Formats: sequence, structure tokens, C-alpha cells
Amino acid sequence: MIRLLINSPIMEEYSMHTLFPNGIKLFFYEKYPNKYTYLSANWMKYTKKIFYHFKGNILIKNKNGDFLKSEEIFWNKKNKTIFNKKYTIIYCSNGTILYAKNGIEASDNLKKIRLKNISGIIPI
Repeated sequence: MIRLLINSPIMEEYSMHTLFPNGIKLFFYEKYPNKYTYLSANWMKYTKKIFYHFKGNILIKNKNGDFLKSEEIFWNKKNKTIFNKKYTIIYCSNGTILYAKNGIEASDNLKKIRLKNISGIIPI
């Protein structure tokens, strides 16, 4: 069972989309194995609860403790993918830090990641 907790000061509903112009914090909580995924952004828009667009100071933390930071992310909920063409940093729980200068394509749980123009720090 997955629960979703949304925290936002303002939500605007329109016929074709919903807008969170003053930021949003999302918690996806799984009771078993008692883990959560966290996402925050300064702005969010979603269309038909399938396609989400996040902007500004984005932070995503998955249930394994990996972090993703960027200024823009698109999330296709139906395909379970996230992507962008912006500078993105991923901090892995094992100490690896990855820098994608030209964007990212990944599964929404960050298990499969494709980084564009990558550099990074890998602990040895």
C-alpha cells in the first residue's frame, strides 16, 4: 500500500491541468518495508495526473537514500520515467556523486539512469 502526502500553500485547478505555483512537497510512503520517497520543487504543474512538470530547486530522495538535484524535471507517471535537459546532480548512498551537464533520463525510482555528458566522483 502506497500513501501520498502533498504539502503546498496554493493549488490552482484548471480544466486541462493543476498548478502549484508556490511550491510543493510530496511524500510517497510505503508501509512495507516502511520507506518513503520525497520530492520538493518551487513550482509544479500536472496534466491528467499522468504528466508532471517540476521547476526550481528540485530535490528527490528515493527510498534507498539516493538524492537528485536539478532545476527542472519532467515525470511521466504512466511510463514511470523522469527526464530533463538541465544540469543534474545525483548523490548516491554509497558516496558516488554524478554530474550530468546535459540532462538525465531515468526510471522514477532511480534504478535505471542515463546521464548526458557525465562527470563524477567515485569512492575507491
